[in-house]
Amino acid sequence: MGMRGYYFAMADNLVQQIAAGDLALKSLKIDNYPGLDIDRSWEAIHYLLCGNIADGEPPLGYVVPLTSDKGIEFGSFGAFSLRAEQVAAALQAMSELDEAQLRLRYDFPIMLKEEVYPLEQGVVSDEDADAFFAYILQHFNEIRRFFSQAAAEGKGLIFYIF
Repeated sequence: MGMRGYYFAMADNLVQQIAAGDLALKSLKIDNYPGLDIDRSWEAIHYLLCGNIADGEPPLGYVVPLTSDKGIEFGSFGAFSLRAEQVAAALQAMSELDEAQLRLRYDFPIMLKEEVYPLEQGVVSDEDADAFFAYILQHFNEIRRFFSQAAAEGKGLIFYIF
């Protein structure tokens, strides 16, 4: 099954309370909020946009927020928050990237060598490069749509891995 990434959108003031530790994320019923499951693409998308596995520079680092200093205790792997202005900044940065630009950033052999999740050496070969790019692109486009909706509504986001 693997580790899957999941976003959910909520009022920015709730995100702020969660990030500040004033409201426990586990006290909320996540199913009550609009969400997006990005399957196992989360680390590959972050790597594609930021060139590393974690701590990417904003605003592209906000797309899949894997910052070591913004963690929220939640589930097995924790969660990460984005305020409404960070969602808007990430959306603007994503809007400036088309498929051709993403393809220029894509280096499958390096991603394979770096063992970017969900790639595993021996399980995946160079012949899988185009299929993996299509998988990343599909989820990137879904993330862009989700961020667009959240930004239009002035919402913040919580991202977690399960």
